[in-house]
Amino acid sequence: MKYCTKCGKELFDEAVICPNCGCAVAPPATAPKAVIPANDEVSIGLCIVAALIPLFGFIYWPVKHKETPKKAKACGITAIVSWAIYFVIMLASM
Repeated sequence: MKYCTKCGKELFDEAVICPNCGCAVAPPATAPKAVIPANDEVSIGLCIVAALIPLFGFIYWPVKHKETPKKAKACGITAIVSWAIYFVIMLASM
């Protein structure tokens, strides 16, 4: 059961108006629904770009991680791995 915020009388849960004072009763608060991205599949093209240009992946991840988490995570991981490979190659060539 809920209560009227104006007069304090007990109300039915489905009540929209208080039968005692006629005041409108606020609907129950609902939790906001999570927004599911429409197209959040790992993109091979973005991963190739992140592999060739790791800076792209390092920038793409923080910018897009809330909108498309799977794509952003894949680009970030690809950028880290390719940067590590480039680093090892540079050390080996010295």
